[in-house]
Amino acid sequence: MALDVDGYAVLGAIARAPDAFPDLRAELAKTARTLVVKQLKAKGLTFDGLRRVHGSLGAEPFALVVDGLTEAEARSLVTRVDKHYPDAKTAPLDALRRHLAALAGGAEPTGKPAGKPPKPKDPEAGKPVARAPKVTRALGSPAFAASWDGKDHDVRDPDSKDGAKEGAKPAKAAKSAKPAKSKK
Repeated sequence: MALDVDGYAVLGAIARAPDAFPDLRAELAKTARTLVVKQLKAKGLTFDGLRRVHGSLGAEPFALVVDGLTEAEARSLVTRVDKHYPDAKTAPLDALRRHLAALAGGAEPTGKPAGKPPKPKDPEAGKPVARAPKVTRALGSPAFAASWDGKDHDVRDPDSKDGAKEGAKPAKAAKSAKPAKSKK
């Protein structure tokens, strides 16, 4: 049975003597980032685990790693460590990264949204309650319910010889508004 190398010991030795491994500098940065991202993507990572990773790396290296996360990775991580973050599904990538850095740096996760307020015990509970008036939505407003009356109500340019609209290109001959009669 072959013995396995202690990865922590090897990485620690490389970190303590970087001049002995000059050709590994670029590969080491890539490997370190990959390892941290793998830890952040681990299903078992909790809010406390996120803070421990931040505490171990420091603010600047943690921010650089988070800055390299894809949108899917950042969204998944925010959803796992802050289950009640209201913008988790719609926030842009930079907002997700800032939120992750803030959470790891000491901010508290978003609390549960307030549920329905408890109903007060009122002796008049059986009486009907006055309801608020119904609000008209934009699509139900008169402007959206307008219909064509067959007249052009736009302002005409009086200096134009053909009475065209201001800033408009000359129009081609319009079709007659009356439908053509079919011959029988």
